[in-house]
Amino acid sequence: MKTLFLTLFLLTGLVAGASAQMRDRHAERPGSGEVPVARVDEMTRQMCDRLHLNEAQYIRLRAANQIKIARLDEIQWQYKDDPNQQRVLMSELEAQYEVECGRILTPSQLSLFRSEQHRDSVPAQPDPNEGGLG
Repeated sequence: MKTLFLTLFLLTGLVAGASAQMRDRHAERPGSGEVPVARVDEMTRQMCDRLHLNEAQYIRLRAANQIKIARLDEIQWQYKDDPNQQRVLMSELEAQYEVECGRILTPSQLSLFRSEQHRDSVPAQPDPNEGGLG
């Protein structure tokens, strides 16, 4: 009887300790750990409108977007004190995402996707004659 009571007491202590550690772990990171559905849906919907996706492509791209956003948030959180490592991992993530998009999209859709990505990543050149004092 004493052995059973002692075993039950130790088991309860271990479970309580593990539970407290998990609470602390979740408290360190803001949010519930899940990617906001609205963010994924909006990103996928915009891509669907621009690239004219079919339903199967939409479903596969939505899953890829969910993974990308979750991983992007994770990288930003884990490496917030190391911007160089953050940039390296984000560029790796972007390369993996482009490979996945290559599996999902048709060649013409992929070409349009890459041209839009390039346009969005290159800042617009300011007009030297605009906004000056001269």
